[in-house]
Amino acid sequence: MDAGFVALFRHHAWATDRLLAACEGLPEEHLEFVTQGTYGGLGATLRHLVEAEERYVSRLRGEGERPGPAPNEPDPPSPPEALAPSVRVLRRRVRASADALIELAASYEPDTVLHTTFRGEPVTVPAIVLFAQALDHGGEHRTQVRHALTILGYEPPDLDAWTWDEDLKPVEE
Repeated sequence: MDAGFVALFRHHAWATDRLLAACEGLPEEHLEFVTQGTYGGLGATLRHLVEAEERYVSRLRGEGERPGPAPNEPDPPSPPEALAPSVRVLRRRVRASADALIELAASYEPDTVLHTTFRGEPVTVPAIVLFAQALDHGGEHRTQVRHALTILGYEPPDLDAWTWDEDLKPVEE
């Protein structure tokens, strides 16, 4: 696909990494904080975001669906002891899946169709749908986490394209 499409995934990777960096070191009770109307606890939301992205990559690579929740069921809750130390691990994992999404976005043809599974059922779906879902899903959950951070009294990181563009510019001396 074209460079603009790939740039969307570069921003996506940057935004998710920046958000996880802001969540490293949060106390366990904050990682368990649940905001009404969101996915779940802050830590569980981060974990869900990363695991879903890994599933998108797996499907786009033709590996099929990785194990996840049963159809029409939410992801199982993460045990509290897995949340606090895992933010750093989640950050490493999402870097790998983000790099893969960037590579895949660069290599796919716009009309590519995939034969994969969704919720355990075989499906035929345009690859662009999985790419769009990865962007939409990531953006939705990053917003939820930023909202939770605000309620908890933290200043959430700016994740917009303006800030990304500023981060891309070389530092002037």
